[in-house]
Amino acid sequence: MKQGLIDESRTTAQRLRPLVIVVVASELAVSALLLTTVQFPSPTPAPEIAALR
Repeated sequence: MKQGLIDESRTTAQRLRPLVIVVVASELAVSALLLTTVQFPSPTPAPEIAALR
């Protein structure tokens, strides 16, 4: 009975491994995207708009 539980947990882990890899890869991609967009300078307003204020 204990052997069946070990085999079942092993097969469950093997089935979930691709999902875990996809989730971790997507988190890394989102983090990289956020880090690259943070480094861009913010656009300066046009001088005409600043003159109206």
